[in-house]
Order: sequence, then C-alpha cells, then structure tokens
Amino acid sequence: MRDYGEIPGGKNELKSLLYPFHKIYPLKFWSKYRWGKNSKLPNIIGTLSKKGNWVTVIDRLGAPGDALITANVIRDIKSEYPDLKINCITPHPELLRYDPTIDSLNGKETFYSFDSSYWELIVQKDQKQNIISHNLKRLGIKKYNYNSIFYLTIEEKEWCNDILNEYTKPIISICTKSKEPVKNWPIDYWCKLVKILTSKFTIIHLGDNKEPELEGVIRMAGKYSMRESAALISISQLFIGPDSLLMHIANGLEIKSIIIFGGSRPVRCFGYENNINLSSNPACSPCWIHEGHESCTKELECMRSISVQKILSNVLRILEPRN
Repeated sequence: MRDYGEIPGGKNELKSLLYPFHKIYPLKFWSKYRWGKNSKLPNIIGTLSKKGNWVTVIDRLGAPGDALITANVIRDIKSEYPDLKINCITPHPELLRYDPTIDSLNGKETFYSFDSSYWELIVQKDQKQNIISHNLKRLGIKKYNYNSIFYLTIEEKEWCNDILNEYTKPIISICTKSKEPVKNWPIDYWCKLVKILTSKFTIIHLGDNKEPELEGVIRMAGKYSMRESAALISISQLFIGPDSLLMHIANGLEIKSIIIFGGSRPVRCFGYENNINLSSNPACSPCWIHEGHESCTKELECMRSISVQKILSNVLRILEPRN
C-alpha cells in the first residue's frame, strides 16, 4: 500500500502537484530535512497558524467519500487554527469546490503537508476509533466534530427542483452499491424493499452505471454527476444506502439516512450519530476487506443478517411517525 499511497488515489495526473522526494544525494539531504520538519508539525502548527502560513492536506486514499472526510479534517484543523492557510490535494476537487474553509484546491504541495488517511485503522482492523479523531490526534488536536458539510449552489438547487417537481409522493433516494462488495446489501433484499416502498413513496435510484435494474424506481443511476446526485438527494426526505460517498453527501445536506453497514466497517469508526446505522457483528467482523486485497469467504453473512423488515420498520418510523 505504501507505493500506491504515494499518489492520492493512484491518480497519476496528481503526481506533478506533489513535493518531490529525492532518492539520490545530494538532493536527498533536502528531502530528509523536509521530512524531518514535517514530522514535527504537531509542535509547530500553532506557530504556522499565527503567521498565516500554508499547509497542504492530502486526500491520500482518494476515494470520492474520502474527499468529504478530508474536508471534515480540514474544518476541524481550521477550528483549532483559524489563521492557517490550507491547500487540499484530492482526486475529486469538484466535490469540495465551494467549501469556504479550503483556501486552495489542487495547488502544488507546500513545504509543510499532512496526509488525511486512515490506513492504520485498516491495517489494525480497528473497532473503535473515529476516522476524524484518528487524523487529528496525529496533529495533537483532541477536539473533533464528525459531521459532513456539502455545499450546493443556488443553480444546482433550482436544477434538481425542476427535475423532481412532477413527483408528489415523499421522495426516498437510494444507492445499492459501494465499490467494496462487502458493503453491499443483497440485491434480492433491495428488490423486496423497493416493491413495498413504491406504494407510498417515490424512489430515486442514484449511483453509477453499475447499479442493478430495479422495478418501480426512477432510475437516475449512471445519468448524473456526483454533484448532480447530491442536488437530487438534497430534496429527498430520506436516503438509504451503504457506507459510501452518498452517505457522506446525505449527512452533509442534513438528510435523514438509514445506512446499511453490516459488519465490514465499524459504525464507531465511520457512522454519523444522526443516522440510523444498521450493523451486525459476526465473529469475522470487522474484516475491513478491500477489493483486490481480500475477499469475503462467509457469503456476506453480516449483510444478509440485516432483514428487509428491519429497514422497512426504520423507514416507517422516520417518515410515518405515530402521533
């Protein structure tokens, strides 16, 4: 993973933005000097802030959801050190385009920089540590607020209203797939859930073009960009889906959400407190399995143990509360 992590998300187009690490002397002396100075960042970040200096925060893991996690890290750094100037390097700058706490997007890496990453939690198969807390502790910051914020423009809000104004029933947005198979609730469960919900609700199906075909939904999967999908979520009464980008977006738009975690990732690490986070804990959890490195040998027992009825009861509790 170390070689892969050198370039955010493995996106080679970002390589030119990164501060070079020289492997041959005499330039290697300079690289080692910079490395040493950055290792002391927790001790000097307060001084850098007072001087209005720049620090680059790198979205090192680079999945779309990690961009919003990185933005959360930056907000909490700015909360502690408001005069610090922050440049963010990410493979997904479009998701952070209007975030006022970020002073520069995908500018060249500055002398001082910090990786937004939770790779250590993956390796350790951690069960308790919040991903934002984990990052901030590495900077000596104890206080954190795990809460996404997603900024839409007026034009984006108007566009989604035009798209969905013909639907009169309450809108539920769904996404069935994460890029990690161990995070995906079974498709046959989704089919049963959707069949029940469509009698009372308009179901907007979001995600990429790999989403399955579901009957009775308004299929928008694969048709719209990530920002457009965010705009569509913004006028939903509820979002249902896995731990993925759209979970972070929905939270950032203050949309009530039911998140189907299963057992691959701990809710304590990733779950937002104001969501209904459904998890299960077989002996193999949390596995932290990543596609391409490992695969589940238990036939996704942790996902199959979360019933359709459990999702349905939570939907009705949110959208049809008893008087």
